[in-house]
Amino acid sequence: MEHKNQMNECTIKVVDWHATPKFRFRKEYEFCGEAFRDDVLIPALKRCDHVHVDLTGYNRYGPSFIDEAFANIIRNKVFSAEYLKKHMTYSHEHLKRVVEKIDEKIEKARLEVEQGND
Repeated sequence: MEHKNQMNECTIKVVDWHATPKFRFRKEYEFCGEAFRDDVLIPALKRCDHVHVDLTGYNRYGPSFIDEAFANIIRNKVFSAEYLKKHMTYSHEHLKRVVEKIDEKIEKARLEVEQGND
């Protein structure tokens, strides 16, 4: 097992986790944003210096899945937006709008947390 003092990178292929991730909460669907965030993404961010999330292979990521999986890491104060910017990247080979939506949701969460700390 690699240690944090060594530069280690992890890649998460979302479709390897589940072919059709959707919805926000576990009560709605087992493979939801909440499950992806808590069971896959946060553990990877804690284990690896850099995490790349590859969203290619599925084209119907809903805003609730994206918000829960990515932005709520910031809202729940697990990691800051600045930390995520340094330690996480994400891509979708065919749909730039998925990446743009994640960017939007993360920025919105960053602003909400900042405004809440005033």
